[in-house]
Amino acid sequence: MDLAALKRDLDGLKIDDHPAIVQQKSRDFYWYSPVLKQQLDHVTGDLIVTPKTEDEVIRVLAACHRNGVPVTPRGSGTGNYGQAMPLSGGVVLNLAEMNAVKTIALGRVVTGPGAVLADIDRATRAHSGQELRMSPSTYNTASIGGFVAGGSGGVGSIRWGGLRDLGNVIWLRTVTMEAEPRIMDLTGEEVLKVMHAYGTNGIITEVEMPLTASYDWIDVIVGFDDFMDAAGFGNDLAIQDGILAKLITPIAAPIPYDYFKRHQRFFRREQSIVVCMIAPHAMDAFVALTARSKGEIVFRADKEADLKGLPPAYELTWNHT
Repeated sequence: MDLAALKRDLDGLKIDDHPAIVQQKSRDFYWYSPVLKQQLDHVTGDLIVTPKTEDEVIRVLAACHRNGVPVTPRGSGTGNYGQAMPLSGGVVLNLAEMNAVKTIALGRVVTGPGAVLADIDRATRAHSGQELRMSPSTYNTASIGGFVAGGSGGVGSIRWGGLRDLGNVIWLRTVTMEAEPRIMDLTGEEVLKVMHAYGTNGIITEVEMPLTASYDWIDVIVGFDDFMDAAGFGNDLAIQDGILAKLITPIAAPIPYDYFKRHQRFFRREQSIVVCMIAPHAMDAFVALTARSKGEIVFRADKEADLKGLPPAYELTWNHT
């Protein structure tokens, strides 16, 4: 690994070798696990390289191949299994500045890999009242490239399925790490080769994702005295095709009361809950189904006077970091 030669080859690109910055950008939320904290706490890269274009990515990959330097791609670092950590040192390829929303059309959006999911939705909603089909609970900070390369599904999956279900990623553009890097455009079944591969077989430089109609989703929490009643309600809601839901998450007592401190005032310690996001036009039907299931609506964002300090409901779900 010839880092001095690599720096010469990458002259003019954005490079950072300050130890504190390198360590910061070499980490994700691995430390949530005491096992991973012990195994990965020492891991750090040698350089942070931040490309702004696909041409710069190609230049970095060719130079790293030539100088025997490992490359680990990084989006926003919101994963919690060490996916974005440079186990062999070398270059952390920080893709955060490749964040342009390039094309918005009916049913689709094309972006750079570093585009944050919430920023994509802001752009597509303003453009044409559309939003991404699904997102992780780290929606406000996670990048689309990281989601595709390391995610499985999330908020919206109750309607659209998993991220790897065909049609949930339309097209990916990737660059290989070889002496002469190749650009590959992948569609259909081919996208699955890169999805959930953490960038180990190619660096994603553009993503095309499907869009759906956007709604001002209403956060609702329903309480039950028995967890199986909560789970049954979640299942009943999921198969109600006429009630448009984006999130349905049953959570057993006493977890909600003990750990959801900012929502704690809304439920009792012995209550299991179902965390939901419901389209406004479906709320009357949702309330009727809740009554039929003998659930108690303990929180409804559109009826709550004081929402200050409350995180969005989806941050209570989906392995949130």
